Amino acid sequence: MSHPAPKPVRKDAVQNRAALLAAARAVLSEQGLDAPLDLIAERAGVGRGTLYRHFADRTELALAVLEEEVEDLGRRTAQRGDDPDAFFWFLDQLAQHMIRNAGLAGVVRNVRSPDALAPLRRRLMEAGAGPLARAQAAGLVREDLGPMDIRLIATLLGAGFQNADEAERRAVSERVRALLLDGLKARPREAR
Repeated sequence: MSHPAPKPVRKDAVQNRAALLAAARAVLSEQGLDAPLDLIAERAGVGRGTLYRHFADRTELALAVLEEEVEDLGRRTAQRGDDPDAFFWFLDQLAQHMIRNAGLAGVVRNVRSPDALAPLRRRLMEAGAGPLARAQAAGLVREDLGPMDIRLIATLLGAGFQNADEAERRAVSERVRALLLDGLKARPREAR
């Protein structure tokens, strides 16, 4: 038995989703996670019903914003081509992303279903896997790192941000990056 082809997504639905994500990114960065959803819909130029057709709740919307930003980071990192230093650029950009979106980190910490985080985690590992492999091939970072470690690095980069103002987030981020970069460096092979 043949199944019907999936219905194509309407162009206006794609545009509405993009507008909602752009508005959510701006409003949530300005006002934090408790920003009124009506304001996001208004800035996107759509009604509240359209917002809820795309995103079931505030958490789903915030996760979609984070996923889109990580996907964008992956595209920008890929544009750096075969540069083995792209991994370090990726980490710096990820740290800046964490500082900017510190308010959204609470969403990640408080998600009730681990499955809800799977797309974000997958995109994060995909974004960093290629640059990591190139840095390893060039002998710039430890050989024992894998894509799963990118999740751990992201967690460490965002640690200590709860209830911190931007200046403190920047200071913490710089120190964490310094420690991480030292720990990520390739070590001389042990004498056999």
